[in-house]
Amino acid sequence: MHLHQGDSGTTLTTTDLLDQRSPDEVIASRLKRYTVRLAIGFIIGGNAIFLLGLWASGLDLDKVFAERDFFDPVRDVCLRLAWYIPVGEKDPVRLCKEWITLSDTSGQVHKVQSDMKIVKGSDGKVYASSMPADGRVIVVIFLVVAIVGGGMWLQRFLIARYRARLMADRKTP
Repeated sequence: MHLHQGDSGTTLTTTDLLDQRSPDEVIASRLKRYTVRLAIGFIIGGNAIFLLGLWASGLDLDKVFAERDFFDPVRDVCLRLAWYIPVGEKDPVRLCKEWITLSDTSGQVHKVQSDMKIVKGSDGKVYASSMPADGRVIVVIFLVVAIVGGGMWLQRFLIARYRARLMADRKTP
């Protein structure tokens, strides 16, 4: 308990000072504290739900957002060639299987990724096609939208309910 010196030399406690404020100021102060605590709780809870959903989905974000590594004859040097059969074709084509990038000072050997599909375009050229999007990514995006939207709605509902309770307590003696 904190003590304060009053105007006429009397000692007032912190609760006495709070009682001297108008009821509207007390309600506003309590509502503000409640809103801050609720926001912090929702931030922590929402992140926990999101991380739990991400973990449960088994989604590897490193693979989802990784840049695909393609051989570029202008900036790369091919080390090993291999035969690949494009999707829907009978005849194999010879493509670079391993290469080094001249601008990469580490000298790391890059390889064709095993999940990459080789397709032949209508123009007769051969293209590397990455795998189709994983449906779990869309589910995780919907989870994030649901967490944020649900959290905002629940926060507004709880604040309105708390405000109504404070107003009802003020009116009763």
